[in-house]
Amino acid sequence: MFVHVMKREIYSVSSPRILTSMKLFFCFHLATIAAVVPGFNNPSKLVPQTALVTCDNVSRHLCRRQISSPCPCSKNKHHSRSCRSDVSSALRQEANGFQSRHPHIAFVSPLLEDGYPPAVHEFQQRLTQHTTHESSSQLPTKKRKPLLLYLPGFDGTILAPFIQFPSLGESFDVRGMTVGMADRSTFEELKSVVLDYLSSQCKCVTDKQSCEKYDEVYLMGESFGGILAIEVARELRSRPKHSTVQLRGLTLVNPATSYLRSSLYNLGPPVANRSYPFPPLTFLQYIISLSGQLVPLFLDQGMAFQQLILMLSSKALPVVLNSPQREAYLGRVAFDLANRLKFMPQDTLKWRLEEWLERGCTLFEDQLMKTQQNADSEKEGLLSLKGLNTLIVVGELDLTLPSVEEADRLASTVFDSARIHVVDGAGHASTCGGSLRLIQLMRDFFPDLENDVAGTSYNQPSNPDLIGLVPRYDNAPIGLSPLQYWKKDYYQRLDNQTD
Repeated sequence: MFVHVMKREIYSVSSPRILTSMKLFFCFHLATIAAVVPGFNNPSKLVPQTALVTCDNVSRHLCRRQISSPCPCSKNKHHSRSCRSDVSSALRQEANGFQSRHPHIAFVSPLLEDGYPPAVHEFQQRLTQHTTHESSSQLPTKKRKPLLLYLPGFDGTILAPFIQFPSLGESFDVRGMTVGMADRSTFEELKSVVLDYLSSQCKCVTDKQSCEKYDEVYLMGESFGGILAIEVARELRSRPKHSTVQLRGLTLVNPATSYLRSSLYNLGPPVANRSYPFPPLTFLQYIISLSGQLVPLFLDQGMAFQQLILMLSSKALPVVLNSPQREAYLGRVAFDLANRLKFMPQDTLKWRLEEWLERGCTLFEDQLMKTQQNADSEKEGLLSLKGLNTLIVVGELDLTLPSVEEADRLASTVFDSARIHVVDGAGHASTCGGSLRLIQLMRDFFPDLENDVAGTSYNQPSNPDLIGLVPRYDNAPIGLSPLQYWKKDYYQRLDNQTD
């Protein structure tokens, strides 16, 4: 009902300020609540479907035909067709997503998926470069950006840190794992899928010498994804069969390794296991339990709302939103939230609390105990994680997990090369929000990352009155109009050209 009312308002209100305000409301308020906890499966026609670029759209277009960038050797009749079908195969697989054994698990590029122009241009340039080098039997000379793989919380979406993706894309090829609500993979199966994906991306997928591969990999895990990322990192560093994956760094955001000592552990299972007395009203009773008992755990104490007011009044923006392209990207994601927020059924909640969080946390504690018992092999316990540069980012006011306390425990018992960053005033769901300058933290901490990205600076001092934000990049009195979000300069599809 609420979404249908908002739909009518979006199409009937013409004021740019009101439209911009509605955009920011959807993006920073609803995403804060629903990016980590079960959301509502809203109607799918809030935005005209032709304006959206989803992973499925990209997949269908790339499976049906070749990438639409013109082939540099298209005039060579002996090479043109084979060039387009063979040389671009690895790049098409990258956009199309890793074909997992589990149908509800996918690995996607959030920036390509949302038509962010710098990411689309870079993808097409790589395709052109490799086509050219294939035709001349030469290897590419430009080093590829490292892979950054984001592993999500138990909601299985990549919404929580979406505001960080454009700035992270300056230094990384950003990918994320998504898990559908119907998935019933165990923790061990999730780990196996991630390891298979990394192995496929760090080895040539064809016999051709010019095939691309990633030389370096960084992992980022948030909440439940933090448990999974730690276990994947341990496996990568302790098993010779994964030696092709060069793991350079680990970033943990509110890692759920403390789940067994958390408020979520005390309140979540009763909601997931409750039998409701009136079957016809079971759905409504479940929603009431979620809203009253679990949702408050993921909120902060008003910081996100205060930032929202500043953005609505065009007084400030997150420092990572430093261009019209990024503001348009933000708006497109906001308008598409109705498609991306999915309802989590009670049986899915029960499965993920037990088989993901509880099982994963128990496994972590077992590995930690082996480490503390002075295991003599890096294949046992967490000894293999010693020396791995690990950035731990936590929200100061996380009510879901004891994240600040857990960061100290991890830094003192597991990671001997760790740095802790506490986001002031942030709750569990808003840690990766507007106050965080994640790309700058990563550049400052990980020595292998390049720090001299031209034209980019995230060292602007924060004004305390702006609550972690900075003045708008253009000092405009009104934000970018939603009518601009899908214009060519701000939005591009992979298939926006013809053969």
